[in-house]
Amino acid sequence: MLIGVFSLLLFISQPDVLNNIRYKNEEIIFDGIVDEWENLPEFYFADTLSSFNTIPEINLYKTYPNGFSFDQLKKPLSRNKVIVKAFWNLKYLNLVFKVFDEHLFAQAESTPDKPRLHLNDGIEIYIDSKNDDGLKMNTNDYQFIVDLKNRTQVFRGDRRYILADTVAVPKDYDQNVLFKSNVKYFGSINNATDKDSLYVVEVSIPFAAIGVEPHEGISMRIDFCCNDIDYPQDQGVFVEYASTIMWSFDWGGYSDFGYPKYWKRVGFTGSPDFLERLTERYKAYWIWIYLFTIGFTIITISFLLIKVRRAQKIPFKSETENSKIVFIPFQDQGKNHLSHNQVLLQKATKFISENKNKPLHSELVAGAIGISLRQFQRLTREELNSTPTNFIYLVKLKLAEEFLASRKGNITEAAYEFGFTDLSHFSRLFKNHFGLSPSDYLKQNSNKQ
Repeated sequence: MLIGVFSLLLFISQPDVLNNIRYKNEEIIFDGIVDEWENLPEFYFADTLSSFNTIPEINLYKTYPNGFSFDQLKKPLSRNKVIVKAFWNLKYLNLVFKVFDEHLFAQAESTPDKPRLHLNDGIEIYIDSKNDDGLKMNTNDYQFIVDLKNRTQVFRGDRRYILADTVAVPKDYDQNVLFKSNVKYFGSINNATDKDSLYVVEVSIPFAAIGVEPHEGISMRIDFCCNDIDYPQDQGVFVEYASTIMWSFDWGGYSDFGYPKYWKRVGFTGSPDFLERLTERYKAYWIWIYLFTIGFTIITISFLLIKVRRAQKIPFKSETENSKIVFIPFQDQGKNHLSHNQVLLQKATKFISENKNKPLHSELVAGAIGISLRQFQRLTREELNSTPTNFIYLVKLKLAEEFLASRKGNITEAAYEFGFTDLSHFSRLFKNHFGLSPSDYLKQNSNKQ
């Protein structure tokens, strides 16, 4: 009793008109749980018909070959109520239907030449994608059926039937239109002895499949319909019998569907932000953009590493001008017309030469010539394409070369004379700069003498 009162209050509190469908940057999780639909407006429509209600232009009862009378018609054992929520994103029109139905039946089977899913409990969705308001369906109009067992069928207005003008609803099935759906029911199917609760239908219809480019401000005519059967179907005289126990209704209060003029116009509100549109529009290219970015990054990093290594590697003798690492007496500097940078290098060379046997570092030399470390780095990069540390080594190596060439001492003495505490380090730097190890240099120099 309390459940019945609650359900009544629930439906009384819901609006029965859907004027707009909001934008929401989400996709449906097809699980029968409607958590992602929270914070969206919901509306309802319910079966309140006392008899079949057809549109004025079409007499449904004349379409039956053997005639039709209300005496044949069985009214439903329970009246269905439907709650609907909807939202759109850049790819899909998303819908969820919560159908309260105490008798769940889905006995009709569809075959390629006999589409019968509409004879089961289920939902139908009609869409006039171009909003052209005709009485009869045309090629812009679609019908989507989802029955209780999540079997689907798509109809579309057919040009042949439209031109023939011999049928009330000129449509055809087996359309090449794919859409997503899921059904979760609460109760048992095709059991006339129990009382069921409800079923939930989730649907995502691709805009691309119906020729619509979604954006804020567009509108379409839409019809939501509920097919209800509360009795077991006699399989022997299936179609004829089903017509007496079917009880269908839409949100416009009609029992017969497929007439766009009587569908309701619904607008689209809200819109994606710029980043969402950009992402969706170029989604197919993201993998290429990603690969290009990765490749470009790798190439850039490799180039920078090579450049750094070259800068860190001590320059070869042929790459270094003597005037930039050999001290020129002050009285001769004016004759050589030295630039400002070369004058600074001369000051640094003089300081290093005077402190040749001491461990020197870049900050110390920069301070001695009155510039910052950053200025010293820029100076050596511009003049020698190297680093301040390498510049210090270059000056000392030049002095060491002269020391060895003049036979003032051996290799070990030369290393310690110019502040190298590691003989192997001195030998490696010497070879990298002069192209010969210190011992080979001595041999070559000895042969020349």
